[in-house]
Amino acid sequence: MSETGLSSFQLRVLSAVVLAPFAVSAVYFGDIYFVLFLALVAVIMGVEWCRTSFATTPAIYISLTTLWVLIALYSAYEGYVQIAFLSLLLCSSVFFVMTWFRRGGTEWRGAFVGPLYVGIPVLSLLEIRGSNDMGLELTLSLFFVVWATDIGAYFSGKTIGGPKIAPSISPNKTWAGLFGGMAGAAATAVALDYYMLNLDVALWVVAVIGTLLAVLAQIGDFCESAWKRHFKIKDASNLIPGHGGVLDRLDGVLFVAPALYLIKSLMGI
Repeated sequence: MSETGLSSFQLRVLSAVVLAPFAVSAVYFGDIYFVLFLALVAVIMGVEWCRTSFATTPAIYISLTTLWVLIALYSAYEGYVQIAFLSLLLCSSVFFVMTWFRRGGTEWRGAFVGPLYVGIPVLSLLEIRGSNDMGLELTLSLFFVVWATDIGAYFSGKTIGGPKIAPSISPNKTWAGLFGGMAGAAATAVALDYYMLNLDVALWVVAVIGTLLAVLAQIGDFCESAWKRHFKIKDASNLIPGHGGVLDRLDGVLFVAPALYLIKSLMGI
């Protein structure tokens, strides 16, 4: 039980009920509303990443990360997508120099990936939602596939159990959960295509894409778990009761969004 007297499950449900309308509205209305939503999410993720990853002067890194990501987001919104992605790479390069070559520095040397880890998924989501023909449908599909992955992995892992994938990183993740998540994502992707997307490709291709996105979603989960294990923390923050931080909630999306953006670009959707 928490200090509020609610169980962890009750806190998760309550938080979802409160926050979901804001997220759904932003996705539905798109344009500047979605940009502002992404800006808020990016700032929070930047703060969570820098506050944990940088041992000294985290405020400097927080300021640089959030400012750079917001500039990149604005550039992409104005149509300068390539400049936006290059600016994130530049920010990461600056952090690389600051963490690897600063005399007497004690920062974690992997922290330089933060601007890319936060910024690339945000820009990818902006570009997916900004698609002229089916931006809303693709964005909703992304979240449905990630949710289906989580649900399929949870229930198959609980029901079947079996060998763990990487117990030193994420002790609850099993191979059964991985395959259950892949199956759930594939089925969901096929259903979404049949009833909403109507892509000009074979359904088996859609199923393969769903399976691939499920694998990436779970890789994102493992990467965030490894990051937290490295710093011996349970959650990225305690911002969302019952859920942890924004990085905790979007760990799968952070890997799926760039992949879907790439697939969308290659398929010309």
